[in-house]
Amino acid sequence: AGQLLDQDLTPASAAIQEEMQRRLREAIEQLDEDDREVILMRHYEMLANQEVAEALGLTEAAASMRYLRAVRKLRDLLVPT
Repeated sequence: AGQLLDQDLTPASAAIQEEMQRRLREAIEQLDEDDREVILMRHYEMLANQEVAEALGLTEAAASMRYLRAVRKLRDLLVPT
């Protein structure tokens, strides 16, 4: 995570960062639409769980569960077992 935020990157660190970002984009693209939507809303649009719930017409608990399942699927895509 630190490499993704480091502003003073060496060429090697920059290459690693680009590769990590590419892998993340590809993994997000592999998610189904509902999972991708909740990940993008939470992490790219920086919406709070309550805002996501309202936007999707869900309860906060349902939005939270959908997010948790999406994060687990994303993790499984990025770190195969």
